[in-house]
Amino acid sequence: MRKPIILVGGTAGTGKSTLARELGFSLQIDHRIGTGFIREVLRSETTPAKDPDLFTFTFRSDNPIKTLIAQARRVRPAILSCIRRARSEGTSLIIEGNHLLPELYHEVGADLYCILSAPALEEHLRRLQGPSHSNRTITADDFKNAVMINEYFAAEAHKFALPFLPYGDNLASFAHLASDSAFVSE
Repeated sequence: MRKPIILVGGTAGTGKSTLARELGFSLQIDHRIGTGFIREVLRSETTPAKDPDLFTFTFRSDNPIKTLIAQARRVRPAILSCIRRARSEGTSLIIEGNHLLPELYHEVGADLYCILSAPALEEHLRRLQGPSHSNRTITADDFKNAVMINEYFAAEAHKFALPFLPYGDNLASFAHLASDSAFVSE
């Protein structure tokens, strides 16, 4: 059995980290990485003057879609390196984060690649301020931008024929998707 590579994208507050953690446990995935942490590693090797887009949250930007795309393109080589390493070492991997844009990842050979859709507005705001990011404060503008990014992801998921699904109390359906597409014989 080949060990799966799973990508989970979507805007902030959709449950990417939670789904990745729960799927990882459920499917006994070897490694889990968040693209926000990859961005932090890249930030340690550059400066705001050189790479200004790396030094803000996408939902805090004056132009959130432009910033998201710029960050996504900047972290892409590191993410692709992680995928290549997992394949070459025969290890399973979940990568989650808002930098996993369909345009950049629809053809990377992931065993499962899905985009999480934002829940209803009240739940979305609750998640943005939830325990995964306990020190994060969200302004009205931040929330508006996160919703705008969700709309962008919806259009991109449709354009590239990727699953655009809500995550709530449905871990079993994601585990089923992963099992159907990921665990294939070599």
